Amino acid sequence: MNTNRCSRRNKIRKISYVLTLIAVLAAWGITATAQKVAYERQIRVSNQRAVASLSSYLDTVETDLQKMQYVNTQAMASGLSMSLCKSTAGAKSCLSELDAGSTNLSTVNKFLTQASDYVQSLNKKLSSGGTLTDEDHTQITKLYEYAGKLADQISYLEEVMYVGDVDFENAASTLSNLRDMGDLSISYTDTISDAEDTFSDYPTLIYDGPFSDNMTEKESDMLKTEKEISQNEAKKRAAAYSSIEEKKLIAQEDENGTIKAYVFYYDGTSVAVTKNGGYLLYLLSSDFAGESKLEAEQAVEKARQYLEKYGFTAMKDSYYSVNDGICTANFAYTQDDVICYPDLIKVGVAMDTGRIVSVDASGYLMNHKTRTIPTAVMTANEAEATLSSVLTPKSCKTAVIPTDAGKEVYTYEFLCSDRSGNDVLVYIDAETGKEADIKLLLYADGGTLTR
Repeated sequence: MNTNRCSRRNKIRKISYVLTLIAVLAAWGITATAQKVAYERQIRVSNQRAVASLSSYLDTVETDLQKMQYVNTQAMASGLSMSLCKSTAGAKSCLSELDAGSTNLSTVNKFLTQASDYVQSLNKKLSSGGTLTDEDHTQITKLYEYAGKLADQISYLEEVMYVGDVDFENAASTLSNLRDMGDLSISYTDTISDAEDTFSDYPTLIYDGPFSDNMTEKESDMLKTEKEISQNEAKKRAAAYSSIEEKKLIAQEDENGTIKAYVFYYDGTSVAVTKNGGYLLYLLSSDFAGESKLEAEQAVEKARQYLEKYGFTAMKDSYYSVNDGICTANFAYTQDDVICYPDLIKVGVAMDTGRIVSVDASGYLMNHKTRTIPTAVMTANEAEATLSSVLTPKSCKTAVIPTDAGKEVYTYEFLCSDRSGNDVLVYIDAETGKEADIKLLLYADGGTLTR
């Protein structure tokens, strides 16, 4: 055998082996880098999701603690206590995702535990016949103020994470360096169990809440007695509701939910007309509004005129908001000077031309009926006497409000101010004298909102 040829073969083999090895190593390196990038992206997305959820939970904690300042009955305290239990537990779960184990988040966790536990203690105090003292209100106010500071911190963190200015490896340490709550000096009326035991009553509350059968299977009393109309008739009505020529509207897939409807579309505008009765279910336009030429009050009046034109009469406007040149006004049906909030319609008006760009009549269509208004067991003055001592009433109306269980309560609606000048709506059950609901009023340049 030619030794030179063998030598060349060996060299070729060696070169092939080396090239193959280099190719394998290069491929492995590329794969490893891609896996590392994918892993880092997964971690980042997970942390972003945790911060966003944490921000949402803390907003709810802040709102519930603010409402707790105005509570004067056990029924309302129980609802807020349950809400706080869920929100603080959710917030703790989010914190655990951000905490890699080396960072101490005990201060934040301590606050979340104290907030939930203290409200539970007040709930127990009220349920046993006690009343809330000035000291109780002071402690709740301290918790509420700290919740606001913490929510602001997390909200800022949520904002900067979308522009890449936050290092999530340092996010937990940032949280741990938040200022301490200070001495809350909270004393509990009873021995309170750990956070793991706070959901003992949860199944009962879920049964009575918004996911119970009587809500999901609810049927509109108003629509079930109406005759079904044809698609052609619905198209004519859709043209009138939207001010779009009938021939331009294109039929879309029907709505087959709780309220069945024909749906039509043209150039960014969708219109839904109920199959029973031919009522406007919703109108939604993607049009942008130009420079505002109307005042908010004028826009609200345009909305009222639109509703009256299409048969929605006796509607009273309550609150409105203005965003991107669109004024969205809330209207509720009135019967015998009683505001029936379940019968709600929202109307959006473009403030450049006054055109109607959105309507949501689902609340009205689902709940509207002629009600038998009960005779109030107590007078307005007697109801006012049940308000918390930290509130000063400014006005009173009568109203029917919905409950989470799908029922309705006849109430006195009190517009009140607290010791800091914040406005609050408190609804007192006219039959029992208990708080049926509490709403916080939020004022901004864009109008008035509630939460």
